[in-house]
Amino acid sequence: MTKTVSAEFQYRIAQRELYVAREALTHLVELYNNGKWRLHYKTDVAFAEAVCEKRRVFDHWNSVVGGDSTGTRSAVQ
Repeated sequence: MTKTVSAEFQYRIAQRELYVAREALTHLVELYNNGKWRLHYKTDVAFAEAVCEKRRVFDHWNSVVGGDSTGTRSAVQ
């Protein structure tokens, strides 16, 4: 028998993924603010690529959830 996943359950998963993506971006901002990003990302380019990738993931889950990221966008850009 095939199990179906309810829309509410899928929405909760998307919200959780959005939370994880937001936390990842916040972590990168904290690394940047305290200068420790250089310990993990040796070059500016590597760090910028990491930020772009985390931002892409955040934007994806934000669009799935249907949220508005204007407040987060200004803090992360």
